[in-house]
Amino acid sequence: MERVLIVGNGYAGLQAAKALAREKGLSVTVVSAESCPAYCPHLLPELAAGRKEPGDLRLIDPEGYASLGVRFLAGAKVEKLSAGKRTALLESGETVEFDKALIAAGAKAWVPENLKGLLAQCGNVLVMKQMGDALALKKFLEAGAARVAIIGAGRVGMLLAEALKSTGVSASVIEIGPGILATMLQADVAARLHPVLSTRRHLRIYPDAHIADVAVDGGAAREIRLADGTVLPCDVVVIATGVEPNAPFLEDGLGGPEGIPVDSRMQTREPGIFAAGDVVRFETITGRMEAGQLVVNARVQGEVAARNISGRNTVCPPSFIGNIVKLDPVIAARIGDIDGSDEADFTAGRSFARVTLEGQAVIGLQLVGDPEDMRGLVPAVLKKFPAGDLGMLLQGRLDLGLAPLLASRSLAWA
Repeated sequence: MERVLIVGNGYAGLQAAKALAREKGLSVTVVSAESCPAYCPHLLPELAAGRKEPGDLRLIDPEGYASLGVRFLAGAKVEKLSAGKRTALLESGETVEFDKALIAAGAKAWVPENLKGLLAQCGNVLVMKQMGDALALKKFLEAGAARVAIIGAGRVGMLLAEALKSTGVSASVIEIGPGILATMLQADVAARLHPVLSTRRHLRIYPDAHIADVAVDGGAAREIRLADGTVLPCDVVVIATGVEPNAPFLEDGLGGPEGIPVDSRMQTREPGIFAAGDVVRFETITGRMEAGQLVVNARVQGEVAARNISGRNTVCPPSFIGNIVKLDPVIAARIGDIDGSDEADFTAGRSFARVTLEGQAVIGLQLVGDPEDMRGLVPAVLKKFPAGDLGMLLQGRLDLGLAPLLASRSLAWA
């Protein structure tokens, strides 16, 4: 019986496990550094704020792995994986042997060098990447923490700030860059969120902010002092400065700082070793190599990898970069590339959208506004909607949004 090892228990790993469970002649083992079943990580801020319970985040019940016929090793962090030897050394000292493997270890929190010591020294300084992080913050809030400092105004930082609005705490978001959601949206597009954020009485955002010092007392951070003299008292500090592919445990040069390169079958340069999800670098629809965190990509990549592990020859469909942040009642969304040769702004229903163009094709969009206005816009990017048709679309019923117009187009894949 062929032994298959899946490292990681997120969307990609779980999808692959379900697909491989349907195959005969395979013995599947899933190892997870976390001690809980697979869950929705984008709901961690709501768990921390007490708006969700751990069970609300589950993608599979604890007994679900056994029902699939999959061996699940929880709390089993991989220290080293050797593709050549076909072995994985766990933190516990156990060695797992395999014939084929899927690396779906996701991404880990990226912490700037100047904050690593603070994270190690202070018990009230956290990251927000795993369920344990969210539960730790929830415990602080339940114990009476009333001032939360969030370092980083990216997707995780803003989702956490949004989740905290109903808890009664005050949130200070400290961002080294000029604005929020810098990796998702261009600055002037992100600025369109300010009218909504200005209604959040619990929230203050400090852009272009540099941390000069952090006052520490009794193993806890008490004040964050900014270079401009601003002093921010804090009960908890959450570092939300981004993520990086979780690949340091890989030997044989399979991974790098930007992720694991894979081919169209999700196979690494080592035959029989596949990778999927946030840990990989994949080719987008515009031919660029990117690392991107998106649920639909992870699931599709996990499914494709599983099919090829089981002996098929399946090619992964085009992947794309994308993210959505909900700041009730609006969303901020980015789909595809946003650094093309040209761009065009327009109104889509009650929303603002910016289309990125490369030659005569739409390769990306940014949207701020009503979630309903986004329907149909994703196919416009995936199908590289012709820029020449844009004028015609703008003469349509924009009170209905662009979704009906785009959905009516029958464009083939590029």
